[in-house]
Amino acid sequence: MVWKSTKGNMALCPFHRERHPSCKLYEDHYYCFGCQAHGDVIKLVQELFSVSAIEAVKQINSDFALGLDVDKPPDMEKVNRRRREIAERKASIARVEHMYDVLLRYFTLLDKYKMRYAPTSPDEDTDERFVYALQNIGYAEYMLETFNRFDKEQQAEIKLEVDRIEREYKRCVEEWGE
Repeated sequence: MVWKSTKGNMALCPFHRERHPSCKLYEDHYYCFGCQAHGDVIKLVQELFSVSAIEAVKQINSDFALGLDVDKPPDMEKVNRRRREIAERKASIARVEHMYDVLLRYFTLLDKYKMRYAPTSPDEDTDERFVYALQNIGYAEYMLETFNRFDKEQQAEIKLEVDRIEREYKRCVEEWGE
């Protein structure tokens, strides 16, 4: 089977019959917009030749003369170190996303309070949520905007402040609602 790549790295999909290319070839994976087949090169070889993952690796190693010693057991220390690195990176990303989410939710809440509880006439009593929003929305906006400009070290440095803001957000929601 020969994959003819066309403009934009599109090819005829080997997994279903078609006249026009619907399979996009990327650097590290493929995706068929017709049948939704997708995966990396190992999965591609597995599917094409109906072999296990290890057999696919051996086939790729042989076909492309990669010189890998695929029969040697993996160095579990390196494997575990790599797994820890990946887990740490994912945890770091999750922390940053959580911090950003806290800042965004707090700013959005204050903006709602500012709009929803603004006095409609000079004689109307001023709602405490409106006053609170006016007093704090500038800081919330500043934190949200600068957080995106911070590098990872700076983001980590303000974690305690973001934790304080998260507690304040929860207090507001419990006391005044959303």
